[in-house]
Amino acid sequence: MKNKNLLAGISLLILLTGCSVQDTSQQPEEEQLELTETETMTTLPETEPETEFIWTDPPTEPPAPDVVFINYMHTVEANSNLTVEDFITASNVTLKDPAQKVDTGRIGTFEITVPYLYGQETREEVCSYQVKDTTPPLILNDGASAWIKTGEPFDLRNLIGYGDNYDTAVSLTYDGEVDTSVPGTYMLSAHLIDNSGNQSTCRFSVIVADEKPDSLGSGSGEVIDFADFKKQYASGIHDFAGVDISSWQGYVDFDALKRAGCEFVMLRIAKSYGTPEEDNFFEYNFNAAKEAGMKVGVYFYSADNDETQVRQAADWIAERLNNEKLDFPVAFDWEDFTNFQQYNINLHDLNIFYQAFKDQMKQNGYETMLYSSKYYLDNIWEKPENETVWLAHYAEQTDYTGKYYMWQRCNTGRVAGLDELADFDVYTEAHEEYSVQETSGLPELPVSSEPVIPETESES
Repeated sequence: MKNKNLLAGISLLILLTGCSVQDTSQQPEEEQLELTETETMTTLPETEPETEFIWTDPPTEPPAPDVVFINYMHTVEANSNLTVEDFITASNVTLKDPAQKVDTGRIGTFEITVPYLYGQETREEVCSYQVKDTTPPLILNDGASAWIKTGEPFDLRNLIGYGDNYDTAVSLTYDGEVDTSVPGTYMLSAHLIDNSGNQSTCRFSVIVADEKPDSLGSGSGEVIDFADFKKQYASGIHDFAGVDISSWQGYVDFDALKRAGCEFVMLRIAKSYGTPEEDNFFEYNFNAAKEAGMKVGVYFYSADNDETQVRQAADWIAERLNNEKLDFPVAFDWEDFTNFQQYNINLHDLNIFYQAFKDQMKQNGYETMLYSSKYYLDNIWEKPENETVWLAHYAEQTDYTGKYYMWQRCNTGRVAGLDELADFDVYTEAHEEYSVQETSGLPELPVSSEPVIPETESES
């Protein structure tokens, strides 16, 4: 505004004096500067158009109902792994922590405080519930393979396996007689009763003989050739056929195994009865399999009965692997169910051990999968649908209805490179439910150029 007034004054002065406009170069320096500033300011720069402001309503909480109702389970099963979301059967408010655990590990009457949203306010509901054990004990081995040597003392506890979801010890009685001085087949009925009065019964035969009958051999079905196995179960572009190996197989020619079409191996890294003991052939098997260009995974055979033991075993495994790259999750293998009653644990404890192992391995940078047969997946392991499963089911076609990552098809496989029969496995890379942990950030295994062959392990 000041510059415009200045120009007007100069024009009026020219008219009054009758003089022509002089060259600005003749004007005093101060006035010349003001004109230059005037010319500069009269040309305004273009400005960006203002951004239109769009008003959005802030998020609102659900309106508070006039009357709050929260229905819940007044009786729950012992060791049932309940969350508040499961526990609350119906409500007209939003639960603030639906994943909150409900204590079901003790029998008795308890209370749980459940927070919920009442409009924008947090309120609490105190729920009283009773924990009961209504599940009967489970007979883990029905005696189908029960036999006793002629003349030895008879003890039924050594012939069948059993356990309970809550009690660590149950009562075992039976009907029938067994005379171990006379070879033959004897029929028995076994009865299991837990501390809450739940009962299970099964009928089975016991064979008394000088030697283990051929019908009770460790094999399961006819011998299967690897080429036939691969053609039937792993002929797709995303399918892989493999074997699992421990010191039981002794020396393995991995080059011959690879030429036979074997694409991956699962190697036993250790076994544990309280303390991990490395498989005698593990280091050789690991290096030789890598050198042969095969995919490699490891499994851990556990007979531990304490959470501390399995966590220490997980740390031991991670230290032994030393960040080496694996192609599969580390498999947890607990399978001594024929002697389960001798471990002084319940079936829920076993699930706690697996979760502890899984958690500890994850802290060490490795994913875990659960090895189990179909029967135990259906009857012992809790929520296997949430786990990465290595299914053991010796059948031409499995009828297991759950998800599985790898399938152990048989333990009677014959393949070049192995002198003994082996377990055959199939893995599908494009399995919809799972994806293998990406381990590209880990260093590659330093393969020994000349793997050292260990001495054969002597196992009982």
